[in-house]
Amino acid sequence: MSERESYQRKIFADALSPYGSSGSSGPHTKLSISLPSDLIDLVRASAEATGQTVSATIAASLRRTLEEAEQANLDRALELDSEWNLEWVKATWPMTAKLWEELEW
Repeated sequence: MSERESYQRKIFADALSPYGSSGSSGPHTKLSISLPSDLIDLVRASAEATGQTVSATIAASLRRTLEEAEQANLDRALELDSEWNLEWVKATWPMTAKLWEELEW
């Protein structure tokens, strides 16, 4: 195993560790899929290193991917909201400043 492969396996296992112990007790569906051999090697090595099944390792990877996609959507929505808020402040600032000038303390 090359140093790069060893590094990839460690990174993969570390990245999935928070997602592997959810203990999904719901129904499971058997699925036959084809993946590139290098990914299968990575998944199998990670599963072996963490004591999980290949299925659990792939499920953890999917859970992580879904969580990251949800977070990216949330981050983008917050960014858009922030941009809108900034535009609103820029548009209303002159009027606000004028009102503050006229305010008697």
